[in-house]
Amino acid sequence: MIRIGIIGAGPNAAGHGKYFASSNRTKVVAIADPDTARADALAKDTGAKAYGDFRQFLDQVDAVVVSSPNFLHREQAIAVAQAGKHLYCEKPVGLNGTDARAIAAAVKSARVVSQVGFSVRFDAAVQEMLRRYKNGELGELVSTASRRLMWMEPIKSGWRADHNKSGGLLYEINIHEIEWMMYAAEVKSVYARKRSTVNQGPMANDHIWVTLNYANGAVGTHEGSWLSPTCMFYRNLQGSEAGLSTNEWGSDLYFARGAANRETITGLKGYDVRGNFLDAIDGTAKATADVEWGVKVMSVCDALLESARTGLPVTVNATAATA
Repeated sequence: MIRIGIIGAGPNAAGHGKYFASSNRTKVVAIADPDTARADALAKDTGAKAYGDFRQFLDQVDAVVVSSPNFLHREQAIAVAQAGKHLYCEKPVGLNGTDARAIAAAVKSARVVSQVGFSVRFDAAVQEMLRRYKNGELGELVSTASRRLMWMEPIKSGWRADHNKSGGLLYEINIHEIEWMMYAAEVKSVYARKRSTVNQGPMANDHIWVTLNYANGAVGTHEGSWLSPTCMFYRNLQGSEAGLSTNEWGSDLYFARGAANRETITGLKGYDVRGNFLDAIDGTAKATADVEWGVKVMSVCDALLESARTGLPVTVNATAATA
C-alpha cells in the first residue's frame, strides 16, 4: 500500500484525494494546507490527517502530490524529492525553465519517481488523435491546432490574478495545450503574441496566439484566453493522408481520409496518468510525463513569452536537468 500525502486542499487537490482514497493501491494519510478549515475538510473526506505544513508529514508518506499555487511548486517539489519521496507535481513545474530544471535535478539526485499533471494529453480524444498519428494512420505530420477559450472569474482575484505567482493564462491553464502539441513532434522554434488586461511585466498574459515550428517542417497553431466571451476547446491533428479533429467542446472526435466523408470515432478511452504514476513507483512502467519532460515543456513556454516580448521567433533551448 503506497502512502500518499497531498499538499493543497483546493479543487484539484480534492480530485487527487478522491482518486487515491478510492484506490486499492494507495492510502491517503496526510493533507497539508495553511487554510486549516480546507485541510480538515479534505482530510475528513479522504480518511487522512490534516496539517498546516507539509514538512510535518514527510516522514509518514511514500509519495506526495503537489497541488498548491504555482509559485510554491519549486520549493515544495524540491523538498519532497530531497526527503526521498516520489513526486506528483501539478503543472506548471515552477514558473520558468530555471525552476523546472532545479526540480528535475532534485528528483534525479534523489532517484525518485516523478510525474507532472498534464491532464489534457491524457484526455480520451487527444489520446486517440496521438495514437493514430504515432501508428502511421495519418501519414506525415502537416499541422496541429488548438483553441482553448474560456471565461474564468477566479482569475480576477487571489493568487491567479497575480501573473508573477500564477504565470498567467499560459502557465496556469494553456500549458496543457502546448504540451500535447509538443508530444506530437519536436518543437524547434516558436513565435507568439499576447494580450493582457493587467500590467505585471513579462509574465502577464490573458490572451495568447502561438505558432510552433516543428523539426519536420510541420506547424502548430494555438489560440488561448481565459477572458473570452466565446468558449471553445477545439483540437486538430492533420497528416498528409488523413486527419482528426474534435468538435468545439473537445469531446466528439472525427476522422477523415482524403475526400471521404468524416466518421465519428466512438469507444474513446482516456489514460490514467495517476495510475501510471503508481505503476512507475512499483517499477512496472515508466512515468509518461516526468519532470524531465516538464523541463522541455517549460522551455517552450519560456520561449513563447520571450517571443511575445521581443516580437521575434525564438529557438527553443530545452536543457535537461543535471545532478
